[in-house]
Amino acid sequence: MIKKLYQMSYLGGNGMGDAAVSGSPKISRRHVLGGTAALAGLATFGMPVAFAQGGGGTLRLAQGADAQPKNILAGRAGNNSWRHQVFDALTVLDGETGEPVPVLATDWESSEDGLTFKIRIREGVTFHSGRPLTADDVVFTLEQVKVPENASQMAPLVRAYTSITASAPNEVTITSETPVAPRIFDVLQLAVILDKDTFAGLADGSQVVGTGPFKWVEWIPGASLRLERNEAYWSETPVALDGVEISIITDSTAMANAMRGRVDLVLAMTPRDAIMFRGNPNVELIEAPGAQIFPLGLNVTAAPLDSKELRQAIGFAIDRQRIIDQVFNGVGTPSCLWWRSNEPGTTEEMVNHYHYDPEKARELIARAGAEGAEINISVIGLAPVPAIYEIVQNNLREVGLNPVGTVLETAAFDQGQTAGDLGQAFQQIHGLQGFSAATLVDALPALRDTNPSKFAPERYRQLKDALQSAQGEAYAPALAELGEFMLDEAFSHILLQTPPLHAKTPQLQGVVWDNVGFLHLDAASLNG
Repeated sequence: MIKKLYQMSYLGGNGMGDAAVSGSPKISRRHVLGGTAALAGLATFGMPVAFAQGGGGTLRLAQGADAQPKNILAGRAGNNSWRHQVFDALTVLDGETGEPVPVLATDWESSEDGLTFKIRIREGVTFHSGRPLTADDVVFTLEQVKVPENASQMAPLVRAYTSITASAPNEVTITSETPVAPRIFDVLQLAVILDKDTFAGLADGSQVVGTGPFKWVEWIPGASLRLERNEAYWSETPVALDGVEISIITDSTAMANAMRGRVDLVLAMTPRDAIMFRGNPNVELIEAPGAQIFPLGLNVTAAPLDSKELRQAIGFAIDRQRIIDQVFNGVGTPSCLWWRSNEPGTTEEMVNHYHYDPEKARELIARAGAEGAEINISVIGLAPVPAIYEIVQNNLREVGLNPVGTVLETAAFDQGQTAGDLGQAFQQIHGLQGFSAATLVDALPALRDTNPSKFAPERYRQLKDALQSAQGEAYAPALAELGEFMLDEAFSHILLQTPPLHAKTPQLQGVVWDNVGFLHLDAASLNG
């Protein structure tokens, strides 16, 4: 059972529940992160234990994406395995409730109008270099979030703050012209606290220094990453694992095969590869929090996609259930939304707005005068997006369009995405599910003001501002109005939502994922 230290409402009120949180209990962060849900029909993954049992040992982990230390403030798949091992955040979002819980923060409070927000920082914490953590490091980190080169999806939120100051040696005060909470907790989840003295070393990975339970020891780009236990970690409960060895295996089938004795944990396994482990008592398959979404973006300034009717037609042309069945082996949910379906203000009609209706698609294409139109689609070369494209192109051909796809390497696609320039149409993959819709509309590359769909009418910004300033009961209608507007404009079509699928050995216990899907290993142990 997970111990709840604080009862807080993430949405509603002033974002702080009925009163500010106070006090500074001595805790281990392993108490406050939620567990995982077992994939239906597969082995059950229990709730993480409060204290790690068993001896040390080195955890062997495999993943498909390489580490990107220079982008530690951004959501990058290759960083999810080690971000919260090497670094700590001020707060994280609980994997079960989505509520913010303290890590390096001990408590926080909001002014009555929500425009001033204070965070108290845990004392006695040191970086791996031995230097004490202070409020200045928190200020430095939040200032770095604003820097474009650091590519943080939270930059628009932090740039809206009017001031970030160290109001005491262990206190940071944030002011804004709009309420700081609850979206501040999304910012703090991603903005792990950096060592300002060694920050420059993140660029090439030569110095990666945090306050977390493990130290960065050796990185061979494209091949491996090695961490070792931080013997001076601040938690009252010792970290059990001696270290973590991360192997980069870009072939998904080879990565799945690594579960046969080579590794203890595989991250982001494809459902197709997971089939080989059904009924295998030596492998447990896990659906973790932090769903992925797969947008098909349409550039509203590039003819013929400047026609809203054609953009809507594309939404009705795609067979989302076929994608789920053929690419994800039935694991996933057809959804048209960029956020969770249980977000206040979301309706079933919005979730299923663009259902599969090829006849309606043909009718809209005819009304747009776009029969036979060529649609050039840039596809990120990261599994399973190219496989999704195969179905998308067939669907579009069936309704009389001529799709032409180009698969781009991940680095090249990311560069275009950051610049807001991916051509006429493009297939993306986004994480960060678990953050609020109010955050996602400015955090997701598909939705932010500089989105590659080049969709930025004044009405869009007005509706986003209204949502982000909405408090309490005003939140749901604000989200409903924004969501309906975005669906009607059809500049970005979500094809489905699917949970991250991981595999582990039964000997590995105490593994935790937070609400966004980031891995936490401070409670992990290898038994037997």
